[in-house]
Parts: sequence; structure tokens; C-alpha cells
Amino acid sequence: MKRSLTGIIAAVALASTVALVGPAAMAKETIKASGASYPNAILQACKTHYADADLVYTSTGSGTGRSQFKSGATNFGMSDAPYKAGDAPAKMTYIPLIGGPIAMVYNVPGLTKVNLTAPIIADIYLGNITKWNDKAIVAINKGAKLPADAIQPVYRQDSSGTSENFTAYLAQAAAGKGFKAASTFNTITGVKGTAANQNTGVTTAVKNTKFSIAYADLSDAMSQKLQTAWLKNGVGQFIKPDVRSSKTFLAQQIVNKKGVVSFQYTAPIKNAYNLSLVSYALAPAGRGQAADKYVAGFLTDFVKSCAPAEAAKIGYVAIDGQLKATALNLIELIG
Repeated sequence: MKRSLTGIIAAVALASTVALVGPAAMAKETIKASGASYPNAILQACKTHYADADLVYTSTGSGTGRSQFKSGATNFGMSDAPYKAGDAPAKMTYIPLIGGPIAMVYNVPGLTKVNLTAPIIADIYLGNITKWNDKAIVAINKGAKLPADAIQPVYRQDSSGTSENFTAYLAQAAAGKGFKAASTFNTITGVKGTAANQNTGVTTAVKNTKFSIAYADLSDAMSQKLQTAWLKNGVGQFIKPDVRSSKTFLAQQIVNKKGVVSFQYTAPIKNAYNLSLVSYALAPAGRGQAADKYVAGFLTDFVKSCAPAEAAKIGYVAIDGQLKATALNLIELIG
């Protein structure tokens, strides 16, 4: 039977359309996660790196990440601190995923370098040190032009793993000042300052407030172009927060078989920046969900490939050594 030219063109067009649409059937799966704002930048950088699935990550804070994973609202969670004893869901595993420094960011016009110690930082947040030219700060910053202006401390308002690590650091390195590990900073008795949500909110507040100081991840400090203080470590050196100095500290910390790191913030490690953390993936183990294989695949790709390639560029420490070996072993439990 003869076919008209119009019919042939239509058939060719239809075939072309089918050919173009066909690959859509091979579209990537999507996995959903939420939690800590600390690792947000590196997770966004790696979210499409894994070939078989794309990640949709919502930066909500560690506390929300833990609660949403526990409720089943996400395929995995992110937290800069583990669950409290008795709070963790039964079928899960921790994966130590990414590390890095907590930077003390500040906004003091003309002050391009300042040394600080843990006791001084504690006293700033307790209202015992209120001026940038306090004698305790002057004593460790010879020649620096420290203004007489009032210090404006800023802290995390939301439930935060960054706060929990920061307060745990002060509990050890500024012992006797009354700090204890706390995911909500203003639960510490006597603290002063202005509250902001998530690391981006904290760094934005510092950028917009002269003579302010706060604690936040290095990645957001870099993106906001903020100055960062040099902190005194366990051997008496003043060290700036960067990938190398944080990696030096993290390499000497102990990780248990469950993937949780025990931090020794006063450890005498040469050239180490001791105010550092590890952010954990909260992953399903024994739940038998359809998305589990994609969670395992994404986290494996992250640890082996994307983080080593991308982390240092934006202020993170890709895990290595025993941390990396532990992470890969625990990823095997996902499913």
C-alpha cells in the first residue's frame, strides 16, 4: 500500500520522538536526606556525582536530621553528633562521612589576624570578656591593633551538631568554665550573645555585624570571606583553621567499631587545629527498603571518589586512614 509523503514524515517524526523520550526510562533514582548544615556545601557538590541516583539534601540542622531519619521521613540523615543514649533507632548504622574545622569567624575592621584560646572564647560567651582590647586578648596578640569596641558574640539557635562539638571542645579545653556538650547552645548557663539559625545564618550575622565573633564551618566562612581566628592547640601553637591542620588533628582521634569518634580536644599534636569535627551519615541497616542500595552506592561514591576530589576546595577534610576503612566497612551493613 502506498503511503503519502506526509505520512512518512509523520512516522519519522514519531520515531524520533520515541528515540528521544526513550532514555527517560533510564533516569536516575532520587534519594532524600536531611540534617546537619555543616556538611551541606560538600553534599551539594556531590549530590549528582553518583551515577545511579541523585541526592536531594535539605540542610535543617543535626537535631532535625536525627528526628527525620528516625521517623522514616528520609532515606538517610546527617548529624555532626550521634544520638543520645537510648534515642537511636534500632535499625541503623553511623557512617563517619566528612570532617573539617569549626572556625571562629569574626568581623573586626582592620584586624586580619587574631590569636585566641579556649578559655578566652569561653569567657567571651559567658560575658566575662566584653572588649576586643581586653588584657587577656592583648597578651597573646603582640602588635595587633585591637579596638576598644564591645565584642558581639553570635551563636547557633537551632539544635546543632556544630554547637555540640563546639561546647564539647570548650568543656575540655576550657575546663572549669562551666561548659558541657550541648546541641542547643543557650542551654549553657550564663551564655551571652545573639542567636542565628544554621551555619549560614551565623556567618551572615557575623558578616553584617561589626565587632562580632561566632563559631561556624570553614566552608561557609570561606564563602562569606570572613576572617578566622588562630587557636592555641595542645602543644601551645596558634594554628589557623584549614584542611591540613584539621586533618592532622582528626588523624589522631579514635573511632570505635560503630563509627563514632572520641575526640581528645587537648591532645598535644604538633600543627593540629584541635577544634574539628566529623559529620556522620545516619544510614539504614536491616530495614530492607528499596532505596537502601542507592544510599549505600551514594555513600560509597562519596567516600571513595567525590569527597577526595572536592572536599579540600571548599574547606572540608575527606576522611582517610582508619576513619575511611571504618566508614567503608559500615556501609556494607546498609540494607
